[in-house]
Amino acid sequence: MIKVFEQNHFGVNTCIVYDDTKQCVLIDVASQNDKERQAIKDFISKNGLKPVRLLITHPHIDHICGAKWASDEFGLKLEMHPEAEKMIKVSEQSSANLLGFDCGDVSAVPRGFINENEPILYGSSCLIPLDTSGHCAGSFSYYNKEEGFVITGDALFYGSIGRTDLPTGDYDLLIKNIQEKLLTLPPATIVYPGHGEQTTIGFEADNNPFM
Repeated sequence: MIKVFEQNHFGVNTCIVYDDTKQCVLIDVASQNDKERQAIKDFISKNGLKPVRLLITHPHIDHICGAKWASDEFGLKLEMHPEAEKMIKVSEQSSANLLGFDCGDVSAVPRGFINENEPILYGSSCLIPLDTSGHCAGSFSYYNKEEGFVITGDALFYGSIGRTDLPTGDYDLLIKNIQEKLLTLPPATIVYPGHGEQTTIGFEADNNPFM
């Protein structure tokens, strides 16, 4: 099961993934004000959930800006692609103030690193991280095979793909990863992107102009 919250002035899709055991995973917590933070806390409380993992899809400031709060609030380390680590401090220092984000000291948050295809366990479920770098280095999509959904961050959108003109962006790598890691998933797989509306793998395979 999954709950999506649109958060901050960049409209980031913060995801809470959970199952019947009530354990949950927080992905791309992007809260920037008390109302957004309270929405997450209220959903967790009302559904009796227990956060056990805190993940990001990639290290851009709009996706990591709530990580410090979430780590402090729920007592979790921030887990990510190993290549994301070197971009955290750069993103924080160069982008936060310029783009209007208040994210605290993200570089001080306890870290953990995930390898591609290493199961991320919660309750009786798991997410499989797929390296979909190209929008930037250190990007993961998270696939739940049993429930048939994938959280793609800024790799794949409804009818589009992530931009590749920012530091460490690589258009050819992004297309290759989408084609080999995402479009090979079952066509009915629901795609929850980092911004905007959900779609399906089948729809994107047939209609996305970048494919």
